[in-house]
Amino acid sequence: MIKLLRMAVFLLVLSAEVYLVVVLGDRFRPADHFSFFTVLSNVFAAVVMLLGVFRPVSAQLRGAAVVYMATTGLVYSFLLRGIDVQTPAYANWVLHIIVPILVAVEWLLAPEKTRRWWTWLAFPAAYLVYTLVRGPIVGWYPYPFMDPRAHGYGSVAVGCVFVAVVFVALSFAVSWVGTKLAQKRALSLSRD
Repeated sequence: MIKLLRMAVFLLVLSAEVYLVVVLGDRFRPADHFSFFTVLSNVFAAVVMLLGVFRPVSAQLRGAAVVYMATTGLVYSFLLRGIDVQTPAYANWVLHIIVPILVAVEWLLAPEKTRRWWTWLAFPAAYLVYTLVRGPIVGWYPYPFMDPRAHGYGSVAVGCVFVAVVFVALSFAVSWVGTKLAQKRALSLSRD
């Protein structure tokens, strides 16, 4: 069952990405497309899930995928819902809602003990630096809350602090829940 769920995640992300390329056609810009955290986190999660179909994947990688996807879903729900982020409806639904839920469910069904949850924060920090450096150079930002042109860098700082708090809280929670559920599962298996 868990392998089917992992394959479903991979196929959903693949279908959404292909859909985007086809629907956007000449408007598809790879450099901009792969500058969305949503796309990067979904592709990362899809690769982790696909690998998990064929062989064990480290708990650190799986946990990172859960954190990035959960953050994608939450940030979309609280900051981006109703804002045009250049994503057609099917891909929007799959990448922001369905896949984040499925990746979280996969973690709950196959929890693992993790250490060093804070290492999961390196990628979002690097992404923030990349976006804030690239934005003024190309005159484009992937998300409105990261664009200082409308309301200045103070507004960007507030949005980024909110997202950082979400990342820290989710990283800790994913590690804690995974560890507790894995310990509980190991205990119940040892009793049988």
